[in-house]
Amino acid sequence: MPSSLRASYRSKTCHQCRSRKVRCDGRPETCSNCDRLQFSCSFQTHSVDTGSSGRPERLRAKTACTRCHSLKVRCSGHVPSCVRCQKRGKNCVYPSTSSVTGSSESSGLDKGKGDERIEVSAEPETSLAQTKSFIEPDIQRFQAALDTFFARVYPLPGYSFLHRISLYDRFHRGEVDNALLLSIVATTTTLIELDPEAREYGFQCLQAAERIILNSLGQPSIMKTQALLLIIRCKMCIGEHSSAFPLVAILARMAFSLRLNYERPGRSFIAHEARRRLMWAVYMLDTIWAGGLLEFTTCPVDAIHQGLPCQEENFELDSPPEQEIFLYSKSQIPGLLASSACIAHLRDQVLRCVKKFAAGMCTSGDIIHGIQQREADLQAFHDRLPQSVKYSDRNLRLRAHSPWLCRFIFVNLLWHQCHCDLYRCITTGLIESIPASTFHQLDSSFVSRCQERCALHAETIAEIFMSLMTLSTDTIIPLEMAACAYQEYGSSCLEIVKRVSFTSPSVQRIETDLKALLDEVLSPHQSSSPESHPPTPDTTPRQVLSIHSLIIRSEFGDDSDEVGLADEPPNSEPRSQIKEPFPNAQEVLPSLLSTFSPGSLENDMWLEGTGIEAWDKQETGFDLMRQMQWDGTGYLA
Repeated sequence: MPSSLRASYRSKTCHQCRSRKVRCDGRPETCSNCDRLQFSCSFQTHSVDTGSSGRPERLRAKTACTRCHSLKVRCSGHVPSCVRCQKRGKNCVYPSTSSVTGSSESSGLDKGKGDERIEVSAEPETSLAQTKSFIEPDIQRFQAALDTFFARVYPLPGYSFLHRISLYDRFHRGEVDNALLLSIVATTTTLIELDPEAREYGFQCLQAAERIILNSLGQPSIMKTQALLLIIRCKMCIGEHSSAFPLVAILARMAFSLRLNYERPGRSFIAHEARRRLMWAVYMLDTIWAGGLLEFTTCPVDAIHQGLPCQEENFELDSPPEQEIFLYSKSQIPGLLASSACIAHLRDQVLRCVKKFAAGMCTSGDIIHGIQQREADLQAFHDRLPQSVKYSDRNLRLRAHSPWLCRFIFVNLLWHQCHCDLYRCITTGLIESIPASTFHQLDSSFVSRCQERCALHAETIAEIFMSLMTLSTDTIIPLEMAACAYQEYGSSCLEIVKRVSFTSPSVQRIETDLKALLDEVLSPHQSSSPESHPPTPDTTPRQVLSIHSLIIRSEFGDDSDEVGLADEPPNSEPRSQIKEPFPNAQEVLPSLLSTFSPGSLENDMWLEGTGIEAWDKQETGFDLMRQMQWDGTGYLA
């Protein structure tokens, strides 16, 4: 646009309309918008200096409750509780009037109208006002966070994708992505710090890192992918599952767009191994969220064409191994991190099988064959482990003060838990049990063998917990141990859960449920727990979700009613009283009733049982709360 036309256009727009980004009619003295809103228009001849007046006051206040605002969904605005919070039984809190509307005196609005649907709350609200005052950590704090991360957090299986020396070198040269540094600060603070102020600052770092990632989705990089993975795991620890769930899909997309699932020849060994470890870390995280369900899988293992991670000494000292080991090879597995990736894959395969069994999608012969096949896979994995990795009291004591203790416990616990997952469906009286009709077709000796082995592996898990509690170590315990302990409930398992819940609030629900189970065992006269009731044959769900599944914890609701046709108001005019726009329409067009008689409609194929009636069946819908079921451990980290 030429400068003369641009200047002419600007001269016809007052300052208020330009700042509010609305069309101005350019009416002399006062435009229509300023006249209607009672603003001081810059077109007034006796106007005060409008350049120093600043932006106009907001007239439309935010009336969403804090929960709907955080979930970014529409809020009905009803008091004392909105419709969404009423349906979900949540405490509905509206932000204070002063934080939403600002100064009511300067706005010139009727105070009653502005406060009609806003309830003043004394509770503090985590909003943009707090994030604006966020002060970024200095170099010393970043350095301390890096030291703590590699000393305490890096040994955890899902966090071992950063190379210490190269990251320190880039940090001192100022070449590390700020989102990665902030996510490291947030992670170390969440997993280690107990001081409320320190944890609050870590949460602010988490929000700042997330904003950087979401504002640069079009420019993915390896550092941003590493930062996003840490952000998701940090959100899982603090219980922010609803906001973490969609980020998992973004993380998988970023990994595949960077082609981390393929080997890249010509790169240095450190770069090659860092890409490989990051890809497997993304896969392990995805299996946690998927829980054995195909519709929640964003990173399938068949798409990963990378070898398993090498040992820590090779990665740290830039020493390539003599041979690369892949997931399905028969060679010995190189180290604990590679073993962690393999056992995560095996558990995902086990859960996919048992959920098909519980959903009634397999015959008795298919169930026997599937269990035997998974037993063989688990035994083959155990045979590939080095002797020093297999569990024994001696191997546990040798790692009592080793940073790799958590990986050692992770691999051996999940191996036993996979057996419990596999055999648990061959029981009666549980929601995840196979259908009763299929159960009665199984051989009694096969059923007894499965139940005995399930109890044996559960006892072994409890013994591992008891041995772990005797060690005087400050090693960070992975979150999945809490979910394992819930399945093998006992006093030592409860202590493990309490220890994890100190720094991970998301585990507190498991602690509460485990206490309830122990109280129920100690009080046999109490009624049985809700999950001990077997499902009826006609309500076998298609999806078997864990009672502690991350999908369940995300609290996603079904708002299908909001997209449907609204009910007709009761005081609306009857259809018979509506005047026809064309009085002689019957004389011009043939009647629809004469073309389609009730008899012809009944004979149409689209009205038969496979059509309309199919939508009324219970198994077609997806009732999330009714289908809350156990998936083994539903492990979290």
